[in-house]
Amino acid sequence: MNIEERVKIAVLVKYYGKLLTQKQRDIVAMYVDNNLSLAEVSEELNISRQAVKDSLDNALNALNNYEQQLKFVSRDEKLKQTIENKPLTSIDMATRFEILAILEDN
Repeated sequence: MNIEERVKIAVLVKYYGKLLTQKQRDIVAMYVDNNLSLAEVSEELNISRQAVKDSLDNALNALNNYEQQLKFVSRDEKLKQTIENKPLTSIDMATRFEILAILEDN
């Protein structure tokens, strides 16, 4: 898994992670954040490698489906781009940073 995929998953987890089961969150964190292999996650959780793969696949599919349906990530990205591209006469710098900080916290 390359860095772009890891970042994309991390963003999706930030937005939709609470919609996953605790076990799915744990597996995604171990595999994506901690860079463990399926076999290492399997050993750590004392479950089969196939169970890890199935749970990971289900979690990633769920995250992608949530974004496809809800579009919170893409909405916030569009908002950030719009704010960043506004001329300073339209929005003062302090307000711009305040709005961007709020969007980053979501």
